[in-house]
Amino acid sequence: MANDKPANLPAAPGKPEAQTPAQALSTAKQVEELADRLSACADSIHERVMRDIRRSQEQHHGEVPEAEQSVARALLDAEIELRQRANRLYADAAACIVAPLGQSQAHLVALTADAADKIKKITRIGDGITLVARLLGLAAAAATGQVVPILAAVDQLKTQLDVVAVHEAPPA
Repeated sequence: MANDKPANLPAAPGKPEAQTPAQALSTAKQVEELADRLSACADSIHERVMRDIRRSQEQHHGEVPEAEQSVARALLDAEIELRQRANRLYADAAACIVAPLGQSQAHLVALTADAADKIKKITRIGDGITLVARLLGLAAAAATGQVVPILAAVDQLKTQLDVVAVHEAPPA
């Protein structure tokens, strides 16, 4: 007798398998993928801070004003913390698996990729600091393996990315 529901067939070569929204962070590999994206965000923070330091040195004849040094130190501290949290996710991936999250893995990966890109281009330092804080929040929430904190962290990250997009939009 024919089955009314289509069989779950593997995706075509080179094409990711379709996921239901509840499948984000449902495997150790997906938790590791989030850790990879958070590490990429840490790389973006590092690149951005070093670029800003070089630019400041050029503008101030080899010196970096104390206020800019303070911001750079804070962002480098956040970079280290983000890397540490990503490393903990790698180590604890199996423990961080989350039952129905209601978010797709692609959505989480896209948010963190967008964050890494925005960190490189952001012009308002306050937006950058808040964005980094939201990434740290997501990393901490993912480590809990609990749906509610992860969803809250995803929402906060999405909101901050929207704020950055508004602030960085070209004038009309």
